[in-house]
Order: sequence, then C-alpha cells, then structure tokens
Amino acid sequence: MKKESVAMTESLKRKLMSADEAVKMIPDGATVQIAGAALVCSSAKIFKNLGEAFLSTGHPRDLCIVSEGSPSSDVPGHKYFEHLVHPGLVKRVVGGHMGYHQPIFPLMKNNQIEGYNISQGVLSIMTSECVAGKDGYLTKVGLGTQQDPRHEGCKLNEGMETEDLVELRIVNDEEYLWFKMIRPDVTILKGSYADARGNITFEAEPSNNDAMASAMAVKNNGGKVIVYVKALKEERFHPRLVTIPYFLVDAIIVDPDHIQAAPHLAYSPYFSNEARCSEDEVQALIESETKNSVRKREIAQKIISRRAAMELKPDAVVNIGFGIPQMISGEALNLGIDMDAIVMTTETGVIGGVQLPSVFSVSMNADSVYDQASQFRFYEGGGLDIGFLGALEVDADGNVNVCKKGQRLAGVGGFNFIVHSAKKLVYCFPFMLGSGYNLEEGKLVAYDGREPKIVKSVESISMNAEVEFNNHKTVIYVTERCVFKLKEKGLELIEIAPGLDLQKDILDHLGFTPSVAEDMKEMPKVCFETE
Repeated sequence: MKKESVAMTESLKRKLMSADEAVKMIPDGATVQIAGAALVCSSAKIFKNLGEAFLSTGHPRDLCIVSEGSPSSDVPGHKYFEHLVHPGLVKRVVGGHMGYHQPIFPLMKNNQIEGYNISQGVLSIMTSECVAGKDGYLTKVGLGTQQDPRHEGCKLNEGMETEDLVELRIVNDEEYLWFKMIRPDVTILKGSYADARGNITFEAEPSNNDAMASAMAVKNNGGKVIVYVKALKEERFHPRLVTIPYFLVDAIIVDPDHIQAAPHLAYSPYFSNEARCSEDEVQALIESETKNSVRKREIAQKIISRRAAMELKPDAVVNIGFGIPQMISGEALNLGIDMDAIVMTTETGVIGGVQLPSVFSVSMNADSVYDQASQFRFYEGGGLDIGFLGALEVDADGNVNVCKKGQRLAGVGGFNFIVHSAKKLVYCFPFMLGSGYNLEEGKLVAYDGREPKIVKSVESISMNAEVEFNNHKTVIYVTERCVFKLKEKGLELIEIAPGLDLQKDILDHLGFTPSVAEDMKEMPKVCFETE
C-alpha cells in the first residue's frame, strides 16, 4: 500500500531546532544523560555545541555528564569528549564504559572534575527505575570489586573528597550494593527518523539502548528530551515502529550526516537488521570491514578469538564483549561452528546474529533487538552460560582489571553483570601489550610487547577471582601464547602455543611463577592457520 504524505503538525514545527538552539535548553548545574555505545546511537555530537556555547557565553556550566556507554570515538573529528575539557563546563562525569572518555581522564586524575565509573548495567537499570521514582537500586553485582565501597566505590579521583554514590547494605544477612539514584535533567538521544507528528523511530539503528526509559525518566523529573534524527518523514509511523512517542520529545535536531555505526562504514540495512543477508554476504562484510577498519586486526587477535570460539557449545546463551571477543562470531564461522545453535547476545539488547569485528553492538541477521535494561536484568538473574570478555590486566590470583591502568581509562561497562551471570568466563587478551606474531617465510614467529598484561597484582579489581571461584565459575584466560585456568590458588597454565619454549617465551615474562598443569597441552594447531 502506498503511503500518503502527511502534513507536519504545528507541534513538530516548534520542536525542530539546531543543536546550538537545543543547547540553550540545558541549565547550569544540570545532570545531562548522553546516549550511545561508541558511535552507535551516540548523541555526543552535541558536546561540540556545548563547548562552543560555554566558550562564548560561559553557559551552561558545572554540568554532570552521565553515559551508560562511551558515546564517542578515537577517530579524528569524532573525539567528542575533547570538547568538554574547558574548566568550569563540567563538574562531574559518571560513565559505564569509558574507553572514549580519555580526553577528560586527565581532569579526573588531577582532581579538576569528579569522576565515577559505575557499571553500565547499574546505570541502565537505574534509568528504568528512575521512571518509577525509585530512590536507588539494590544488587549483588559488583561485590568485592572496584564498585564496592570497601574497594574504590566507583570513584576515579584520588586524594579528593567526593560524594558516595554506592554503599554496602546487609539484607537478610546477605551483602548487597545500594546505588544512589541519579536523576537526569536533560537526556540527549539519537534515533533514525521523526514522523509528521514527531514520533521517533530507531528502525535504522543497530540497537535501541534505553531510549524510551531515558525519555520517560527525564519527563517525570520535569526535564527536557532532545533527539537527533537523520531525517523527517512526511507520514505517520506504524505504532509498532515508534520507540519514543511524540509527547515525550521537546526538541528534534535533524542531522543528515548521521553515523549509523562508525565513520568508515556507510549506512547498511544489514547493520540495523532492516534486511537479512546471506552467509556469503556476512563473510564479505566482515572481511571488508576488517580490511578497511581504522583498527587493524592482528594475527594474534585471530588466534585468540579462534581458540576462544572453541569454548562455544550448542544451545549456550553467550555474551560477546568489547574488543577481541567481537571477532569470535566470525572465527566460529571459519571453524564450521553452527552459529544458529548458539544464542549470541550483547548487553545493548541484541540477540543472535553475527557481530561486526570492530564495531560493538552491531550484529547482522539478529533475531531480536530490545532495550538494554531488559538484557541486564536477564544477565543479573543468571541467564548467561558463557561470557567472552577482554582484559586490561590479569594477576597471579586470577583477578581481572578492565577499568583503568596508569593513564588509560576503559571503564567496566557491562563487565560486572556478565561476570555475575555466566557459568563460564573466557578472557581474551594478548599475552603482553603489543605482543603477537609475524609471518616469516611461511612460519609464525612470536614477538614481545611493550609491557606485561599478566602481573603480580592488578591496579583495580573488576573481577574478584576468589569470589567467582567460590561461586563455582569456570574461568579461563586465552592469549596468543598460552591458556590459563583459574584454580583455588590462582592461575594455572593449561596450554602453550606450538613451538614455544615454556621458560623463555612464557615464564620469563611473568612477575610470578604460576602453577603448570601436569597434563599441559598444546593449543590446537588450527588456531594458528594463517589462511
């Protein structure tokens, strides 16, 4: 049936404005919630307008910036957090995943602004709890880690008095973490299109994140909802396609330069699952994306992800995390694993499909896309069988740090919920920072990295090995040189890469001596095939 053109309502006309005009709706001292996982559904483009407005007028100022993901990029022209470095513009930053917050991390390190790293799952679920006017959120997720007030209590500042946003509570003789509610005054979202009445659809986006809950929470808090869209449609959307109804929206910014997934990728209906693609098309897209990506994939990453893929089991409900784990879907296909027999999930609310190797939360041929908070609630209740995760560093006891190391900030993202949920945890990371293999005369030759990733003690605990061992979790750590398993007393070496010397290539690079399994095996040779 041909769609009839529908006239734009007067209400919609009043809501249409530029980003500069929308910034004027943000008052001094506001708590501003920004959407996005990297550039997927990211509204952080408005940071440029915020920075310019502040430099010109001195307002808005003293803002609290809250984001569940890290809605930015390390690609020049898309490093949006660099626009927030002006003294006085931002007072506090609260983030879940914070990998692209790097430009403002020095301000936290120097105590010029307050910084908190709260689990992405906590922030996500708290958004939906905020809709209902709740005062906070009670959970067991994060006990014994940097989320716990007995450790860091989510704080990124040192030597500075800051507000406690989490406390330890005892309920029925059991320990819980209580997170204080964060109530946004403004939320800035990114959808696909607005119809003639101002209803917003996310049909061309790879995920929804928590768009609906964010808009409802802010409206119930008396705040403003600002939404970026790619274009206006002279029609009324089918109600099933509407993610945010018109009455929740205060401002609409039309941005034809809308990035769907990443700067190097053109819009594709496959990324939003508006269309399905064949297995050959999936392989071609993965190969093309890997070849043209700003983040090149190394031989070591292929080895790690292929070995990790061997942990997949039919009917397993699986989470694929950020970084090297994003390659697992593609490598599983290369190994002939039937991916239709695996339930693949990402914490942003995507079920099924094959994930792009270097763009998190973009899956082709997905089975379902729903809100992020529902996914995290499913995880919190124990819905995962296997979690594939990255690591900044791992220590002798088996503790894992994904939060921060030295001058680098990554943030825990959804990590804590995956660790809490999954019965098996598979960590995927290079043996050393920058280590790998060169292909020389048809043979793989290992080379060392710049610094160790397997250390005596981690800087920050994101997974408490003792807690998870006592929870009867199976935990393995996969690198391109060897594989470890968590035992009662810490790491045990269970596999070594073909052709490597145990002492020279492994033990000499560790600041401790791990136990070595009596039946230590060779990593499967298929992991090292370069074709």
